[in-house]
Amino acid sequence: METAATPPPSRREAQDVLAQLARDEDAVRYPPIPRWFYVVQASAVAGISLAQLLPDAAGSALVLGLAVVMGLLGHRYWLNRDGVSWASAKFSDMAGFLALLLGALAVGWLVDETTDAWWIWIVTAVFTAGVVLVTGYRYGREFGHDG
Repeated sequence: METAATPPPSRREAQDVLAQLARDEDAVRYPPIPRWFYVVQASAVAGISLAQLLPDAAGSALVLGLAVVMGLLGHRYWLNRDGVSWASAKFSDMAGFLALLLGALAVGWLVDETTDAWWIWIVTAVFTAGVVLVTGYRYGREFGHDG
């Protein structure tokens, strides 16, 4: 017959431990991000839309450069920031954001290809930048800003 070294935790203690573990998980999953990060990312995503107005070679080079900048900033300030090793996000938390961005780019491409309405890329740039800024505002309100 085994005897427990310590008595089992009370219901309240167990709830407190689970709540602390959830807070710890959120701290790693959703670390505070500086406000300027969203301004830079919004500018980059708008730049990707506006690059569609350039000739193919220049536009492709700009899109690649902006995508690299976005990836490096995301890596540094979200995925692998100081004190956080590879933050992870729930896909369900990102699905709406990604659907809006990718959907806007797809609509822009479709309208441009079928109607030659080049100005759609200006609308797309404003919309996608707005999505990033609103998302950043909401993220900061819920998880805080760093600096």
